Amino acid sequence: MRKRTNAGEEKRLQQEPLKRWLSQEVAPQQEALIKRMGVEVREQAEARIREWIEPFRKLCLRIHAMQEAGNKRPIAYIHVSYLRSWLGQGKLMCSLEAYDDTWYLDRAACMELHELPWLYDHLERYRKNIDEARKSYGTDILPLESDRVWMEDVSIAGHYVVSLVRAAASRIVELPEVQRIQRANTFRIRAGEYLDLSEDVWVEVREEKDAAAIRASLERQDGTLHRYEDWRKLDLSGGCYEGADVAYSHLTGSNLTGSRLNKSVCLGVDFCGSRMRDVDLSQSVLYDANFSRCDLQGANFQEAVGGEPLIHEGQVMGTFGVSFAGANLQGANLMFADLEHADFRGADLRGAKIILQEAAKFALSEEQKRQVRWMEEDETGRLVEVRN
Repeated sequence: MRKRTNAGEEKRLQQEPLKRWLSQEVAPQQEALIKRMGVEVREQAEARIREWIEPFRKLCLRIHAMQEAGNKRPIAYIHVSYLRSWLGQGKLMCSLEAYDDTWYLDRAACMELHELPWLYDHLERYRKNIDEARKSYGTDILPLESDRVWMEDVSIAGHYVVSLVRAAASRIVELPEVQRIQRANTFRIRAGEYLDLSEDVWVEVREEKDAAAIRASLERQDGTLHRYEDWRKLDLSGGCYEGADVAYSHLTGSNLTGSRLNKSVCLGVDFCGSRMRDVDLSQSVLYDANFSRCDLQGANFQEAVGGEPLIHEGQVMGTFGVSFAGANLQGANLMFADLEHADFRGADLRGAKIILQEAAKFALSEEQKRQVRWMEEDETGRLVEVRN
């Protein structure tokens, strides 16, 4: 019995340095990696999004040539994958592959490659940092542990690949080269691991949609996920959709006037150009939601969250921040909302309410600051307007 206890104690002592390295060295470096990548993507957003246009254009030229020759059926999927197999060559490469409705069973190969050297540079810096920290533990931690952790955390870069392709998708589908190819009635752009986990970043359903049925499904509030839906230009006004999960759906040009979406999950939803007067989005998750050019007069965003990027269930949320660019936010309630990094350029904030103590979190012009009704709590806890 004593011998087994000693062996167990010895094993525990051997694992202790590894645990310390992972918690005290690797975890902070991982957070720093996410922050560095996030800062670059936000600051260079236009350039990083635009660089996906050319590889998609080239892929669609290939598709068109194959279809003209009768060698490719209508496209149902374009799959973007980040390729771990190239990392040993000092490159982060992505493949863009086109499939018909049989997906991976489609044997008519059609591929384009795209390199992301700027993203690999971030990964390489992270690898060097964690390996230098490992060396301080002497022989207690083997070099292969650095390699193992690094290969696992390549998925962080993969998140930014997915986010950038999603951000570029609305431009990509408008390319003449994309419009020219034959597409299936349901056409998807997906991004993720190669022949592994991936997710929709664009869904196009070319069939008549039943707004009444969609409304009824949302109002049932039965826990059904409504993610990645194509609900563009639908009338969903006046609905009670409390707690709905519509993450990454496309609702551009829709009518949600007076609808209740409080406590909902609107992660990455594209509402661009929608009518949303008096909509209730209080206490909702809004990371990377796009409200650009929306009519949000009187909308309620109190206690909504969508600010500083965070990791949730292995996913980085908040790559770009919420966009209110060019939106009408007259009389909107933005009190206690976490909207750090949100884009308010060109937004009309006349009469919008924001807590004065949180003013530094809102990137507003001087004119917008004058438009806002700045609020604070008085000695009784009641919210009152701050008088100049």
